[in-house]
Amino acid sequence: MSKNDALPFGPPAAARMCFLSGTLIATPAGEVLVERLRSGDMVVTPGGAVRRIVRVGEGRMKATRGRRSAATPVIVRRGALADHMPHRDLRVTKGHGFLIDGVLIPVAFLVNHRSILWDDHAQDVMIHHIALETHDLLMANGAPVESCRDDGDRWLFRHANGGRDLPPKGPYPPVLTGGPRVDAAWRRLLNRAGPRPGVPVTADPDLHLVVDGDRIDAHFRNQGAFVFRVPAPVGNIRIVSRSAVPAELGVARDPRLLGVALRGIVLRHGSRIRHIRLADPRLTQGFHDYEDTDRIRWTDGDAVLPPACLNELPEADEVVLTLGGSTRYVDAGALPPLTARGALSQDRAGALSHVA
Repeated sequence: MSKNDALPFGPPAAARMCFLSGTLIATPAGEVLVERLRSGDMVVTPGGAVRRIVRVGEGRMKATRGRRSAATPVIVRRGALADHMPHRDLRVTKGHGFLIDGVLIPVAFLVNHRSILWDDHAQDVMIHHIALETHDLLMANGAPVESCRDDGDRWLFRHANGGRDLPPKGPYPPVLTGGPRVDAAWRRLLNRAGPRPGVPVTADPDLHLVVDGDRIDAHFRNQGAFVFRVPAPVGNIRIVSRSAVPAELGVARDPRLLGVALRGIVLRHGSRIRHIRLADPRLTQGFHDYEDTDRIRWTDGDAVLPPACLNELPEADEVVLTLGGSTRYVDAGALPPLTARGALSQDRAGALSHVA
């Protein structure tokens, strides 16, 4: 039998649930390389049921080294999920769901940068998908993963073998991308991977301002409030701190590059005060989205207060920042100079490309 579908170059929606070449799929005759499977072949589910393949597809995606994108694969290391599960490293596209605690979790939401990590060295990526009669589970390198989920995107393929006009079928089991169950699974797999070696961390954000190119430290601190004296008038103010990606340090599942969480920004001159709203749409460079539930706004470690905000009180000679939170950061001072520079550059480069 011949291949049914040829995926076009690039990462179409249907490539969200693909295996990379070299993946072993369980069949009644034993494990078979995914690239050798054809429509009509039989596969085995984790429960031992035998299911028929109704559609297979293959294609190529172009990934850029060191810059994460929809084409960047994810590597699930041997034993990442449980003993001998998978029994060898498994490479898949980021939307491929793994069966964990009775639900499917797309692998991108399980990345912990230890046992489940982005393949930042990938360039020319061959991908393969397997569709069964209904959405179900397969065994790939000994790990339970989903078959191709019908999201109504068969039209993306060059050669479809029927069924285009049928309505999309819902996933089985349910798919989760967040919430307590995903957080618990991520933490359990991280703990299973063990501590990240050789990277000391600190809770000190080293919060300061850079005003017209000069560093200014707080002259007063009290219960999360940092008071900075600045020369008036001020042309440019940046809120600068250490930054880190919590997911990469094993602190939390958050994949963003985080500096500090601000709860308040105030300009002050004597008795005159101007509050800069954290939800102000002018706060863009270096700011993450405003979080209404917690009433905070995270920086990425280098956030700019735009001139339009500063001009609301041009004679301001104090800036008061109130923190609503911080994270853990790489303590570069505890590392040898060359190691510190390397660790920081790798963490920051990976984090920025992932956020982008």
